[in-house]
Amino acid sequence: MFSFWKKEKKTNKSESPKSSSSSTSLSWDQSAVKALAQAVSQAPVPSMMKQRVKQELSNAAEEAARKAGKTTVTAQHLMAGILSRLPENMRKKVEEAAKQGPKGLKKLQEELK
Repeated sequence: MFSFWKKEKKTNKSESPKSSSSSTSLSWDQSAVKALAQAVSQAPVPSMMKQRVKQELSNAAEEAARKAGKTTVTAQHLMAGILSRLPENMRKKVEEAAKQGPKGLKKLQEELK
């Protein structure tokens, strides 16, 4: 009768990106975990959207790792996952800036402000 007031039991999801909804679980390299945290903290979204961004980036990184046939997600897989989610024109800009090194990335960062 008062089921509206009862709390639903939710599965406890870990803060770590290691918990995946896919059938094959992947482990995360420590550098990838740190890179994910940094990417989420720098994401230009409201704080209430940070968890969603984290999940999307985790899924993209795990997808990249699976495509590469790996069982451990690395920072390289995270970057590949992020790039795969960008629009084509933006991806090209990021790739060109990365080829130029830190100066190119700094220039791109200033350009995007």
